[in-house]
Amino acid sequence: MKRRAREAIAGYAFSLPILVSVAVFTVIPIVQAFYYSFTDYDALKQQIFNATVDKVMAVGMYLGLLPEEVKVDQALKSFDPASFVESMIGTSISKKLKRILRKYFDSKKLLQDYASGRLSGESKIGNFIREYLKNGGRYFEKYRPDIIGLKNFKWMIKDEYFWIALKNSFIFALVVTPIQTFLALILAVAANSRVRGVSFFKTSFFIPAITSSAAISMIFMLLYSKPGFINRTLSLFGIQPVDWLNNPSTALPAVMAMNIWTTAGYFMVTFLAGLQNIPQSIIEAAIIDGADGWTRFWKITLPLLKPQITFVVTMGVIGTLQVFDQIYFLIKSQENTTMSMYIYQNAFRYGKMGYASALALIFFLIILSITLIQRKFMERGLEAM
Repeated sequence: MKRRAREAIAGYAFSLPILVSVAVFTVIPIVQAFYYSFTDYDALKQQIFNATVDKVMAVGMYLGLLPEEVKVDQALKSFDPASFVESMIGTSISKKLKRILRKYFDSKKLLQDYASGRLSGESKIGNFIREYLKNGGRYFEKYRPDIIGLKNFKWMIKDEYFWIALKNSFIFALVVTPIQTFLALILAVAANSRVRGVSFFKTSFFIPAITSSAAISMIFMLLYSKPGFINRTLSLFGIQPVDWLNNPSTALPAVMAMNIWTTAGYFMVTFLAGLQNIPQSIIEAAIIDGADGWTRFWKITLPLLKPQITFVVTMGVIGTLQVFDQIYFLIKSQENTTMSMYIYQNAFRYGKMGYASALALIFFLIILSITLIQRKFMERGLEAM
């Protein structure tokens, strides 16, 4: 038992760094995204209570009066603490925080301190507010998003750009996945043949899979530009230059073509591993029985590649639905954006982290459902072959 315990402790000790990494970088973000999808979390407001403010200037600018000109009882009638805090911060605050301020903020004490000259110096906005709050100060220690229930999901139904991005993601997956799978299979069959230069052939098609996506995107940006190689080649045949990436009708197909070229080599290796695991005796027996090349491929090779086909199609669907980096570098039109890009825009460009989390949650459920359904149909189709 002691030996088993030592082995167990050693095993957990070796796996602990991976388990911690998965928890920190995968599990915790997923849980946070799920929580934020039901809130109005705005990333741009994260530091609103940490900014520094000159207290005398803030009150003076709000009242429009010098300290010696203030009559506390008269100024108190028009002083709104929620409006004061919003003007001091420079952004709107939630209804909940406004209610707390109007109920618990000691406006009279603040005006008395201003008029008597006791209000001086600079401080953080959060500390300044809590100094005059009778209750609820914890809500001004740091930014806390309000829970808004299903509002993000209801807004999603009305958001036309959500439907545009979702449609583009589906089109991308439906076009790219079959083509890259078929091309990868053809390349694998060719690479598995015993011809001269096959090693160079394998390397040439696999290089794009290990090259930086940013570097490839920059290269294709030059190729697709108006004075680029593609338009120069087309001009030899009298075809006018096409603005491939700025034209909404050609931008997405252009990125699809690049994606197919970069991923086919990666999946080629997967199919190549499967082809090399097929026993040569089965192929030789089929040849002796008189089966031609097409029959051997359709009746023997393809069914034996069932695990690889399922893997490639599954990963292809997930990868194409989640495509982001190439869209980020090459696509400028909102008409051609995909779901991953739209989630990024809402989170980091518009600051709507709550809405972006809701988009990510729905997109996760869509990908999960499609993957499970696709795997089920794939297995049935391959069993019927």
